[in-house]
Amino acid sequence: MKLLIYNVTIFTNDGRNSVLQNSAVAIDGSRIKEVGAGADLKEKYAEYQQIDGKSKLLMPGLINVHMHLYSTFACGLSLPVKPKNFHEILSMLWWKLDSALDSEAVYYSALIPAITAVKKGVTSVIDHHASPNAADGSLDRIEEALSQVGLRGVLCYEVSDRNGKGTTQEGLWENERYIKKCHSAKAKNINHLFDAMIGLHASFTLDDDTLAQAVELSRSLQRGCHIHVLEDGVDGRITREKYSSGVVERLEKFGILSDHSIAAHCIHLAEEEKDLLAQTKTMIAHNPQSNMNNAVGRTDIFGYLKRGALVGIGTDGMSADIKPDVHTAILLHKHDLKDYNTGWNEIQQMVLKNNPAIFEKVSGQKVGRIEPGYLADLILVDYFPPTPLTPDNFWGHFLFGIADAEVDTTIINGKIIMKNRTIPDIDEEEIAEKAKVVAKRIWEKFYS
Repeated sequence: MKLLIYNVTIFTNDGRNSVLQNSAVAIDGSRIKEVGAGADLKEKYAEYQQIDGKSKLLMPGLINVHMHLYSTFACGLSLPVKPKNFHEILSMLWWKLDSALDSEAVYYSALIPAITAVKKGVTSVIDHHASPNAADGSLDRIEEALSQVGLRGVLCYEVSDRNGKGTTQEGLWENERYIKKCHSAKAKNINHLFDAMIGLHASFTLDDDTLAQAVELSRSLQRGCHIHVLEDGVDGRITREKYSSGVVERLEKFGILSDHSIAAHCIHLAEEEKDLLAQTKTMIAHNPQSNMNNAVGRTDIFGYLKRGALVGIGTDGMSADIKPDVHTAILLHKHDLKDYNTGWNEIQQMVLKNNPAIFEKVSGQKVGRIEPGYLADLILVDYFPPTPLTPDNFWGHFLFGIADAEVDTTIINGKIIMKNRTIPDIDEEEIAEKAKVVAKRIWEKFYS
């Protein structure tokens, strides 16, 4: 597709946070070809399909670096007994839910949040999936759902020994199969929407032989691991009881930690463990809403950033939209540290710069900027600033204006996915009704 979007204010998200007034973007195929003055580009690319942006804000699409799409059918679930701690939350809710999922449920649990993501301006997601009784082909079903909407994704299957060695092997095979599938697809089309990692639950549910196999896959397939690290103290306690080692030390010893791996949460770490995580250049996904919801603590994002770690923000299944987690991050750290000034620059860095950098590290895809050569993942936002919009104050506008504005148009890989707040060929009401039927079946399994 050859596309020109003109009459827009552009936030490029380059190193200077440039804000361009009365500008235009030319898109050729999946990539941005040129950015410049609206009148000049409108004439230069007269043969392109042209969209009048009507003075709205054009900016790069947002990226979610840690998501659990499979959590969709938890919406509305009520537990007969209240969990007393995080381990019980896992065993009474999440491990029962993922065990109840079948192939159709995997598909609809991905399709519903994919639609929401596109409507809210999220164009890329790094997902972490689990369905131990429907592992084989599960990542294909997620890809199918995301493809129906047009959402870009990096997928993995959560390997764990908690359900026995049979499901462990199925999880490892699913990761291997899907990674090879993505390799083949990208060899044919460099702009293929999907890529893969090796998914791992957490140290306390992974035996030594499983970690060894995961690392062998990681090295042979040249893909990093995506793992939960010390989200709660139970990870450290059980790891020491079962394996006579600290979590970070153990993961480093086996080679799980690397500059292409993502460690989610990273809350209950000693200072020397934070040092080791940073030394291995492992990327970190902060999930503030989920951490507060589970009352597990606060990630020391400032300590990691000072150590040079690449820290981004995910939603951990709480929402398909990352903006609520951004707001939560701003408030959580100020409140917990009792410091009004903390976090402003750091969280801006995480959302606008680090999330795209993390996605590029794990997929090789250049996203997150409006510059020639970058993938055309863009959102047109119904935002008309009531005060001057400049490179210096963009973050304030984002938090207290843009985040609340409606997304009018979403473009992914150079394709118009949503226009005038409508996703063509997607009947949301019909999809929701079908999902309800699936949810009823899954809930029956859950409560049985």
